[in-house]
Amino acid sequence: MLLQEKIKNKISSTNDQLISFSEFMQMCLYDLDYGYYSSKKNQFGSKGDFYTAPLLGNLFSNLLVKQILDCFLEVDRNIIEIGSGNGQLAKDLIIELIKQNQDIKSYYIQEKSSTLREQQKIFLKNSLSKNQFDKVQWIDDFPNNFNGVIIANELFDAIPTNVYEASNYNIYERCVAFEKDKFLWRTRPCLLKFDYQLSLPPSKIIFEYSSLYREIIESFSKTQKSVFLIIDYGMEERQLFHPQRFDGTFRGFVNNRLTSDVLLNVGNQDITYHVNFTHLAFLTKQYDMNILGYTSQSHFLNNLGLDFINHQSSQDHYQQLSEINLLTSPSEMGELIKVMAIGNNNKMELSGFRNFDRTHLL
Repeated sequence: MLLQEKIKNKISSTNDQLISFSEFMQMCLYDLDYGYYSSKKNQFGSKGDFYTAPLLGNLFSNLLVKQILDCFLEVDRNIIEIGSGNGQLAKDLIIELIKQNQDIKSYYIQEKSSTLREQQKIFLKNSLSKNQFDKVQWIDDFPNNFNGVIIANELFDAIPTNVYEASNYNIYERCVAFEKDKFLWRTRPCLLKFDYQLSLPPSKIIFEYSSLYREIIESFSKTQKSVFLIIDYGMEERQLFHPQRFDGTFRGFVNNRLTSDVLLNVGNQDITYHVNFTHLAFLTKQYDMNILGYTSQSHFLNNLGLDFINHQSSQDHYQQLSEINLLTSPSEMGELIKVMAIGNNNKMELSGFRNFDRTHLL
């Protein structure tokens, strides 16, 4: 059964002929048969639909290792990566740690897509030595009493979210219907009780809110002692709910191009949105954990010592310039991506947030 038919049948089975956008997004991205991340296509890099920082080169991972080594002064030498994509970040981190004579006990990958799991296993087995590969384990849940570092690079913006519409502080849920052979937006009264009082403007605005954030933060709170590094497109709520963003931030990507309608081309485009870091900050406090830092990716990388490496060839030099520009430029990843560190049972100081910490804005 094609994905459009599966979603259509799910809509038809409801009393009001509507499903939430989170249900629609879940099926589009993660359906076991036809979901975007379950397909055999290559989603990543120049031949895919989007780039992540590790795919630009190894500058990002080398600097992230510096932050991880900070963490290892207080927590055990274990790493969990949630959503490892094509496995590039895992490979680069493991190799750089070994290069610096910094051994790790285990590198866990939590990946819900069975297709991506298999791709990651093949890639890492071919890229690492046997001893290095033997440290990698794929898991469904955090190990009991986990002590170490948890990395979520562009995870939260792929977590299914509901979409809402507010005007004069009256809130409605924007849902998905199927009429005249296509998916359409429809509204219904909002029944959800939000975790906290949202900072909504009086003017009309469309915004995203995912109840699933709580599940991840709750799972993290059950670890023994750890640091959670969240790296994602997003911002604090007052910026996110600015009246200029009245259409919301959800969007699709195909062939490294922004698509205008996330209801089209189901299963064949990535769907993403900007993360509400104020929501994550609220949950962090609710579960009695500590925000260790929050800043832009540009400031985070510069705090860790981003610098030019002298290359013999001009081609390598220009490649590095391009990589640094994409990672740090305000119009690229530098400002659009934020980094948040959460500590569970620790209050360590991290060098990635030494200057320009924005925690006070959350």
